[in-house]
Amino acid sequence: MHGGFSISCSACLLGLAVLCMPLAQAAEKDELASAMRLIEQVQIALERASIAEKQSDTSKLPRYDFDYQRIQADLSTLKAGIEHYLTPSRDQPQSFGSLSDHYRQENPQ
Repeated sequence: MHGGFSISCSACLLGLAVLCMPLAQAAEKDELASAMRLIEQVQIALERASIAEKQSDTSKLPRYDFDYQRIQADLSTLKAGIEHYLTPSRDQPQSFGSLSDHYRQENPQ
């Protein structure tokens, strides 16, 4: 009798795991969609910062500027990777390039 309970308990746990799998996948897709929205918000904030930087006093140029083009390219790479994952095709995996992680550029003096 104890062995029968163990098998039925295992079957229940397996069934529960199978039922929860789509929920976990749905949660992952929701979180990735949320990440996409956050990336878009960061891109908008960076665009505003870039505009503010262009409108600032140019007589006092700092030695270094923030490299807005490079970070925008990296954020676009991240978005493309997430979009590719969320809408998979039957094609082979593709490389989206590497991220820079260096966003400071020196101003010519």
